[in-house]
Amino acid sequence: MKVLYKRIISGISAGILCFSIAGCQQNKGDVSSVSSVSDYAASSEVEEEKKINDLSNAAMLGNSYLYGFDTYSVLPETDCFYRVGLNVRTVFTQTMLNGEVPVIEELKNDKEYDEVLLMFGENELGWPNEQAFLDGYSEIIDTVREYQPKATIYVQSMMPVSKEVSDKNEQGINNENIRQRNEKLKALAKEKDAIYLDIASIVEDDNGDLPDDAATDGIHPNISYYKIWAEFLKENVN
Repeated sequence: MKVLYKRIISGISAGILCFSIAGCQQNKGDVSSVSSVSDYAASSEVEEEKKINDLSNAAMLGNSYLYGFDTYSVLPETDCFYRVGLNVRTVFTQTMLNGEVPVIEELKNDKEYDEVLLMFGENELGWPNEQAFLDGYSEIIDTVREYQPKATIYVQSMMPVSKEVSDKNEQGINNENIRQRNEKLKALAKEKDAIYLDIASIVEDDNGDLPDDAATDGIHPNISYYKIWAEFLKENVN
């Protein structure tokens, strides 16, 4: 995957940099710089560990994509508030399965979350008025801030679908449409002082499609891809 590739390249680049610095500072037979390289590597590993967030005090709010986090238990300590088919309008009116309040009001509990991660967009791709989607998303961000004023808000990009699903283009679900909407979400996040997370980039293939082996329905990822998604969140949510 692209994230793993970037990690490997980053590791190699760091190693080359350390080796070059050591080579400039030492004479033949001088082993003092060897320990400095080791110390650098050790400190880098410690720094990397500090960036990991287990999301144990985070909440996710959104559509059926969050179902997999519950089903596969890849983020067991994260609270997931969702409903199949949920969109930026119905989040204010529909309840979770067996719930008693609108899904967004699940955030009005006795917890103070550090982060709230949003996942919306696929169910709105067929809407003729794109601005209605963006206005609804903006209202969600404002409401989350009202319910969880101390939380950092993250806007997750929409995921690509498989080439087969994209080519069918049912209800506006195609990867070009998704890419365009994601650009709008990125701009919205900046406007609303939220943080945009490019989830699409960690799962798409070289053509910008969801790989055929990623999802049986061409839309919702399998456990392997949820694990990749979860690791990305742990490393990029601070």
